[in-house]
Amino acid sequence: MTETDRLLQENPSYRALWFLVRAYHSLLPPLNRFFEERGITGPQFGVMRCVADAGSGGLMLSDLSKKLLVTCGNITGVVDRLEQAGYLRRVRPPGDRRVVLAQLTPEGLALYREMMPAYQELLGGLMACLEIEEKEVIAQACERLHLALEEQRQPEPVVNGTRDG
Repeated sequence: MTETDRLLQENPSYRALWFLVRAYHSLLPPLNRFFEERGITGPQFGVMRCVADAGSGGLMLSDLSKKLLVTCGNITGVVDRLEQAGYLRRVRPPGDRRVVLAQLTPEGLALYREMMPAYQELLGGLMACLEIEEKEVIAQACERLHLALEEQRQPEPVVNGTRDG
């Protein structure tokens, strides 16, 4: 018996992570294909989803990075590419030039609205092997794990009166 086999049998935390990661990596190829066929990436779709959820007023880039659990530096490149493609624009509100909002362009909103039903259909097909109750158990367990880990995270250091990030 290999070390991995032993851990999979004896360590429930190891087993849970093992299969969570394997399931995620099994989902990636069809999801990546779906996005590539539409000329964007998964991270770009994530940005579009968050900005669409924020409404016509847009979303601050710092809030966007928090929603997507990535750094502002990671968001900048994704936003740059969406802006170059004409799907998103950066707007500085007149009251505070330091604030940068991301807003979907009409083309970006149209693409997002066109993609979302097909995306949901794809997810339904990928997870068709699971009963509704199993999907709920997975969702609840992952949500609980996420919230517990977020609670344990160290706060970001304060630099010049603002949170760095």
